[in-house]
Amino acid sequence: MLKLDLHIHSQYSEDGVGTHLEISKILKKKGLNGMAITDHNTVEGGLSALKVASKDFVVIPGIEISTKDGHIIALNVKENIPRSLTVEETVEKIIDMGGIPIVPHLYRSLSGIKEKKLKKIIKKVPAIEVFNSCSVLQTNLKTMKIAKKFNLGGTGGSDSHIPSFAGEAYTIIDINSLNIDSIISSIEKKKTWGEGKTLDLNYRRDRMIKSVKQFFKRGFKRI
Repeated sequence: MLKLDLHIHSQYSEDGVGTHLEISKILKKKGLNGMAITDHNTVEGGLSALKVASKDFVVIPGIEISTKDGHIIALNVKENIPRSLTVEETVEKIIDMGGIPIVPHLYRSLSGIKEKKLKKIIKKVPAIEVFNSCSVLQTNLKTMKIAKKFNLGGTGGSDSHIPSFAGEAYTIIDINSLNIDSIISSIEKKKTWGEGKTLDLNYRRDRMIKSVKQFFKRGFKRI
């Protein structure tokens, strides 16, 4: 069984800090087998991590894209995808690049796509993020019910923006192979799930305050 944190931000996100080397070191200490760097609207962090990945630690390049309707994670992509498209257009571009679209933090007020939009892409998305460490437990439980309702797989991610919290949530994959293709195949077949811990209230509060300040600073534009 593998454990991978599939939602991490590095210094390449405007609201993140830490290098991929710092992040991977912490994940290894926590017993995880790999990660996906999913910086906001850039694959640069994921590609940097992939270049120096060791054979005993999986790195899946990724990106968290800001669509008109909320955020979408693309796994296993190596090129940037334009922001501010509709969620349907964004999902199509992810698939055209050979990537996998994952819906993170479904109900988050400023960046979740919400259930109404999920229904429009439901046939093209194999999994949604059922455990996000920055979300409250009730929201994660609600998202788990949605995944089961629509027969979707689940992923887990810390959504960490600082290295120390990476790995607090993770995706469970019931295989022993560290081969990326095998891992991607398991996600596509809806055979994964997410588990983890909710981050400390003080950290989540500070993250929320920082996000709101950045929202105003950007002129009421989402990241």
